[in-house]
Amino acid sequence: MEVSLFIGAHRTASTHLATMLENNSPLLLEQGIGYIAPNIAMKAISHAQKALTDGAEIEAVQQELLATMAQGRDLDRVVVISPGTLGAVTRPFGKALFYPRTSGLIKQLQNVFQNIHTQLFLSVRNPATFIPSCYAESILNASFNTFDDFVTEVNLPDLKWSSFIHRAQGKQADISLTVWRYEDYPYMWRDVAQAITGLQNGQDFVGTTERISTSLSLRGAQMFYRYIEEHPPRSKGDFAKTKVVFQEKFRSSPNEIVGPGWPRDLVKTLTNNYEDDWYYIERMDGVETIQPRHF
Repeated sequence: MEVSLFIGAHRTASTHLATMLENNSPLLLEQGIGYIAPNIAMKAISHAQKALTDGAEIEAVQQELLATMAQGRDLDRVVVISPGTLGAVTRPFGKALFYPRTSGLIKQLQNVFQNIHTQLFLSVRNPATFIPSCYAESILNASFNTFDDFVTEVNLPDLKWSSFIHRAQGKQADISLTVWRYEDYPYMWRDVAQAITGLQNGQDFVGTTERISTSLSLRGAQMFYRYIEEHPPRSKGDFAKTKVVFQEKFRSSPNEIVGPGWPRDLVKTLTNNYEDDWYYIERMDGVETIQPRHF
């Protein structure tokens, strides 16, 4: 059985992709492809990692792992969408790196899936929108911090997805990766779904691109933070109601990128760096990119 694993990044429409795969499960199963929920998959992978650390035989561990992932289905391929594999949305970067723990965590995955045909997939996003979106998601998940503290001690212009990809590949670039840009995803999500599942005809997927990765705007997230600081919720229910109000009133928009602590000149610098970095990524060894079609 083959394994397709989406490992990140956060806030790149992975929820949309997972939902589409879930909704198209009957179509996938007709071709021996199974989508598995990330909580089940990552729990099984974590259990396998612990078993290997405790000295269990690799064959037995992998047999149990694949059986868990197959969930009683006769499959040729299993697909996992887990953007949290290499880090948390509350801190998706270090001082100058996206997902600083990538190298070590990839080695763990390699150990678990050794001799199993495994393909890794990831999506990148303009840091100018990625970082505020991660901050907004942190606030919505009750990880409270000011935006200034969220990006403190981070050399923002030094953050490059190509460095993240190099670390995901390993020192000898011995792991093949398939990469696409979040900005292109709404126009080619069927191509992405086809690549990660191996479905014969990606146009058979049924779905819509409505409300892809909607979140709070940066200004909305900052206002939400201040509101919670001044009006602490008395229960989870109160917090949930307040969250809905802010999500409806301050929805993120591609036309509203700048905000307090996120000036226009910084947005321009990060965007230009991102375009240059993508040009480099397109030419990296062992990296296959998915591009929008031009008709």
